[in-house]
Amino acid sequence: MTNLLASVFILTVLFCNVLDAKKLKLKQVLIFSRHNVRYPVAENLDRYTQKPWPELPGEKGALTPKGARLEGYMGEYFSEWFDKNEFLNVGCPSDEEVYVFTNSVSRTKATARAFLDSAFKDCSVPVHHKDIEGPDPLFAPAIRNTTQAYKEMVIEEINRKMSNNQKLKEMYLELNKILDVKESAVCKEDDICDLTESKHTILYDVGKEMWVQGPLMIANSVMDFFVMTYYDGFPIKDIAWGYIRSKEKWRILTEIGRQDHNIRYTTVAEDIGEQLMNYLRETFQNYDNMPKLILLVGHDYNLNAITTIMGFERTDLPKQFEKYPIGGKLVFQRWTDGENDFLKVEYVYPSWSQLRHGKKYSSNNRPQRVVMKLSWCSDKCGFCPWTEFVNKV
Repeated sequence: MTNLLASVFILTVLFCNVLDAKKLKLKQVLIFSRHNVRYPVAENLDRYTQKPWPELPGEKGALTPKGARLEGYMGEYFSEWFDKNEFLNVGCPSDEEVYVFTNSVSRTKATARAFLDSAFKDCSVPVHHKDIEGPDPLFAPAIRNTTQAYKEMVIEEINRKMSNNQKLKEMYLELNKILDVKESAVCKEDDICDLTESKHTILYDVGKEMWVQGPLMIANSVMDFFVMTYYDGFPIKDIAWGYIRSKEKWRILTEIGRQDHNIRYTTVAEDIGEQLMNYLRETFQNYDNMPKLILLVGHDYNLNAITTIMGFERTDLPKQFEKYPIGGKLVFQRWTDGENDFLKVEYVYPSWSQLRHGKKYSSNNRPQRVVMKLSWCSDKCGFCPWTEFVNKV
């Protein structure tokens, strides 16, 4: 066993020495982006506390003006990266060079528009999407498996993940105090007076998104409001009524996002992400006939499905509390040395403080970049042989 590990190490070192990243040329890029800062989407917040909620200046779920500005900064950053790598032709790109496709909801379309208007100034790069009301099924986290056995397996796994979950309990205790749940309508009407009590109902219907009613949904709804208003620049006194004033409090409370993804989306990732993954497979397998740059804009649960199904190693993103940050991008890069092609994947995202302060990116204020590694790839130096990736995916 020791000899085997030593051999693998030697091969890895040799591969890294042979592959000179400085001599590689960027050949193609596919970006899967989460939309940028939006207005909160939660309903019935008044039922969870007697405290007054601040009014929103825009439509629920829509991209905020600050979200559009932040996405524009990201577009400028990528434009400079493209130029540095001599990736695209000078001038406005053609349809054969750049293709953009988004979910059909307003915030994803607006995010793509803001990115393109800054990345390709004075150019009319179209944003493609289905002309339908509501979300595109390609991006929707709907349950598709119709078997009873699958339903029972999912429900059992969700109950197991929620049982004696100490991270959830710690977060629930904080929200009990912030909301004063004992005085709320949800306590008087639904007998949910302590979020740490296990009172949940799993709503599982084929063709719809799966929900877990009870404390998990309450916490998710409330924290969505707190996080989005924090990003958008609301005064601290108007965020959670001034209760959250330290990074430690934010760390505890934003755990709801990680737990919600693990419970509701990771459990059924392969099922809800099947259509999107088929789209990506077809794209990568026909990549030689595809545009040089493809930008897809969706949601955090889409990123969860992609990273789970593809088998990316677990990565904690520095300077962020969210697992799939607002405005974050999974960047698939195809590099070539003229003979062989290689895949590099990076997560490019704004830090927690960058979202709050909203300053333009610069040499002293760059977005965060983390190399993402596929657990099954034979390479451990940040590059995966392209043929191995395509054959596996």
